[in-house]
Amino acid sequence: MASPQLGNGYIGIANEIWDEIISRKFTERQQKILKLVLRLSYGCQKKEAVIPLLKHFELCGVRIQDAKKEIVYLQQCKVIMWDGNQVYSLNKNYDEWRVNLVKEWDKDKFSELISINLSVKKVTKSVTQKSDKHSESYEKCNSGVTKSVNEELRKVEVEEGSNPCESKADGASKDMFKDSIKVGCCLTDPDSIFEPYTGNPDSVPKTEADTDSDREVSQTEYRNQVAARYLQRRGKGLEITLNDEDAVKQFIAERIPLQTVIDGIDQSFDNFKPKNKWDQIRNLSYCATVVYSLHAKREKSNTAEMQIATTIPDASIETISNVTADDLKELLANLRSKQGV
Repeated sequence: MASPQLGNGYIGIANEIWDEIISRKFTERQQKILKLVLRLSYGCQKKEAVIPLLKHFELCGVRIQDAKKEIVYLQQCKVIMWDGNQVYSLNKNYDEWRVNLVKEWDKDKFSELISINLSVKKVTKSVTQKSDKHSESYEKCNSGVTKSVNEELRKVEVEEGSNPCESKADGASKDMFKDSIKVGCCLTDPDSIFEPYTGNPDSVPKTEADTDSDREVSQTEYRNQVAARYLQRRGKGLEITLNDEDAVKQFIAERIPLQTVIDGIDQSFDNFKPKNKWDQIRNLSYCATVVYSLHAKREKSNTAEMQIATTIPDASIETISNVTADDLKELLANLRSKQGV
């Protein structure tokens, strides 16, 4: 009979890492590769695993022709680090992992499971201790064993332990966060929304369509919204490719507003005419041309409106009082025609 002991070795790794591995959408082959790397690194009390040959991954059921492809994918997703030769290690900063969560993942329910298992630990221990003292089987109707176990269970079940680690009761209430959000919103100066851009260069303007037009979004939110809209319009795929990632990074570098990118993607799919039944938009670069054209058009339109706004104050008060609505429309049309809008 097998009798594994911690003294013979164990994998010393934080529960947070296991939680992330459980909650991420890894394939079966990717999970086998991760487990092998963890066993040969942290299981040997080291941070790196040495696996000389790709053929060695066949030990965990991954064929040699599939091993390199999956390893490169995990490396590109920043889950593992590989020197390209024989040294592998896990990237413990799971915030950098570019692997989606499982669709059904619910962190609150998972925390409840942890709380349940931590709270019933005493019950299991009590039953085990009583059972070890009596070698007679239940089939022999040993009433003494049955009675002692039932009494112990009754004593333990009525006891309510303190809040375990990671339980819901241990954290802050939802009302506290709601109040904080309300206070933060109320303290925001509405006039500051229209001030010139002096913020973080890593952030991106969200949209020029809102009255809140200069509000900024993080690069992560920007990337996620662009990817979600592209995949939604494409109708297939769970994650954008590395080439698509490069296109998003270029949008961010050019400081193209989020709404312009989304509108450009919509226009690309709305105006796309397939030449055959297999023809389709295969990457985000196809939409980039439309996005840049739309951005340039809107920039010219904004420039024209600014010129109108600066031209009218230069006129005398008497002239302005005599200008009719038709005159203003004609002036606006002339300025737009000069700008080619």
